[in-house]
Amino acid sequence: MKNLSKIISRYLICAVIMLVVTLFLNVFLYLILGFRIIQSGNRSFLKIRVLAEELSLSDGQLSLSEEGYRFLEENNVWAMVLSDDGKVIWNWKLPENLNHTYTVSQVAAFSKWYLDDYPVTSRITDYGLLVIAQPKGTVWKQNFSDSVHVIESIACMIPVTLIANLILILVMVFFFGIRFYRSLKLLAGGIQELSDQKPIHLPEKGMTELLAKQLNQTSDLLSCQKKKLDQRDDARAAWISGVSHDIRTPLSLVMGYASDLKSDAALSGEQRCKARIIEQQSLQIKRLIEDLNLTSKLEYNMQPLRTSVFRPSGLLRTVVSDFYNRGLSEGCRIDLYIDPDVEQITLTGDTALLSRAFSNLIQNSISHNKSGCTVTVTAYPQKGGVCFQVSDDGCGIPDAVIRSLMGELSDTEKAPHIMGLRIVQQIVQAHGWEMVFTDAHTIHILGGI
Repeated sequence: MKNLSKIISRYLICAVIMLVVTLFLNVFLYLILGFRIIQSGNRSFLKIRVLAEELSLSDGQLSLSEEGYRFLEENNVWAMVLSDDGKVIWNWKLPENLNHTYTVSQVAAFSKWYLDDYPVTSRITDYGLLVIAQPKGTVWKQNFSDSVHVIESIACMIPVTLIANLILILVMVFFFGIRFYRSLKLLAGGIQELSDQKPIHLPEKGMTELLAKQLNQTSDLLSCQKKKLDQRDDARAAWISGVSHDIRTPLSLVMGYASDLKSDAALSGEQRCKARIIEQQSLQIKRLIEDLNLTSKLEYNMQPLRTSVFRPSGLLRTVVSDFYNRGLSEGCRIDLYIDPDVEQITLTGDTALLSRAFSNLIQNSISHNKSGCTVTVTAYPQKGGVCFQVSDDGCGIPDAVIRSLMGELSDTEKAPHIMGLRIVQQIVQAHGWEMVFTDAHTIHILGGI
């Protein structure tokens, strides 16, 4: 919202600056225009004054100097001088239809307006009334007069009008700016709720109508997709739970009968061996079902963490001793190294899930090295917690498995079976810890205090 306020503030500042500059330019242009009008009138007055000075009376006849004739030629004008009784006593290129005696009313008329559509300028001289005319359509004339009081009122109203216009425009700028801000605020709030996966429905009107409509469509689409995903996830979780429940009872019977047959002395050694294999494979199926249930719960956050304070050294010793108590396969060995400084460190977490994670790592190394291997479990202090390291000298973890866990497999590559390691990764992430693959034989788990 702060960024949005900053954008609106800049928008308003720019609008005000543009407004002030526009008003200044308008005033400046009006001043220039008025100055040019006044200057144009002064030039016309100056022209006829210059021409009047070139007139002279010689032997009772008016004449014009060469400079005066040059002036008339250069400016393409005609001229005449009228006596007091309206007769033309001198002229230069005067049209034939205008060469006549003028009455007082005619003189008064063309002095203010035009003479036969010729824009004329007149000046009283010692010899009579000097009149010069410029070509038709070159000069616009307008007679204007008013009282001094009205002119003074107009002069006073100009700054008042400018200030009133400025205030009005500022009010409009702020009014539309506030409306625009409210529209953007609604959009920003909608985007925020959309990012929080909440459904929205913005009013589709005003300047942001199109954006609001697109956001509403996006919200409807996301809501529909979320509903379908929730239905799919619920169906998947229900199916896994149902299958696990249906398999659990017959599997228990199989394991029970296999255990009885394994210890039945009436059977041959080969039959008892087959019974033992059935029991082992049934136990493997049971573990897979438990893993499937656990990964499903972890994936959908259905497995609550029962956290408590524990010593990681004790947890690792318990996990390793359980393997030895159950009996290790031939050629397999587990070495445990715990740094003395770790003995005094305590962590917070779900000990049952963490024990499952470390057991899965050790079991994974044992299961994938049929000819035997040495699994090394190490714990040493690290800044802010403990680093757990599990490694083996066996065949190592395939590259495809590591890439699948890191989310680096392409769409065309088939994901390998990684249930055990996937559960480890989910448990570590649920605790806010980090799992790192140093190489194909070593996994680091960084646990924080």
